[in-house]
Amino acid sequence: MDSAERKQMIVEKAVEYFAKNGFEGSTRDLAREIGVVQSLVYRYFPRKELLLDKVYEEVYLARWNPLWEYDLRDRNVPFEARLKKYYLEYAQNVLRNDWVRILIFAGLKQEGINDRLFKLLHDSIFTTVITEFHHAYPSSTPIDRDKRELELELVWSLHAAIFYIGMRKWVYKTKIPGKINLVIEVLVEGFIESLKHLNRSGGPFDRATSLADLPKRNGLKLARR
Repeated sequence: MDSAERKQMIVEKAVEYFAKNGFEGSTRDLAREIGVVQSLVYRYFPRKELLLDKVYEEVYLARWNPLWEYDLRDRNVPFEARLKKYYLEYAQNVLRNDWVRILIFAGLKQEGINDRLFKLLHDSIFTTVITEFHHAYPSSTPIDRDKRELELELVWSLHAAIFYIGMRKWVYKTKIPGKINLVIEVLVEGFIESLKHLNRSGGPFDRATSLADLPKRNGLKLARR
């Protein structure tokens, strides 16, 4: 095994280790799990943060398809079809044990992996989805800061609903739908209808004075921090 292969082996084993155990363990624990001496891990990754960077690249960036954003912008295809295609492909790539569990552990320990992924999603996907929705379904109502914030929150909700399928399988170990593709398509359809409702004349933003006022219109109160 040459140096490059040995380094890749350490990264792959680290992915398995962190997905199983989280980030509490030391590089000594990792070396023991892999079956190598700790000095070998240090040779390639003098600091744990460098190894975590490679784990992020291996689990998230390596599975990120740069064509997703391009396909979402292809206006020769109906918006709903584009969005379904993206989320079906995305789910196929991400609803895996390592993707889900490492992201959960990273969020709990604030390792930064989740921050980088969420920024990538926001900048490349979420804003694109909102832009393309408004091109496909023009609205006469103005799009102000509060409305844009709520629109992005709806994208987050769609994304989270799909990710939660992976959480149920890989974290909670509970049964998930047999026809995941059908579930995703229905979720996308519901998301589009929610955006249409939000932007319809006489919709919630015509009745509410601010984003904070929306829950009060439904008889709910926002928690005060």
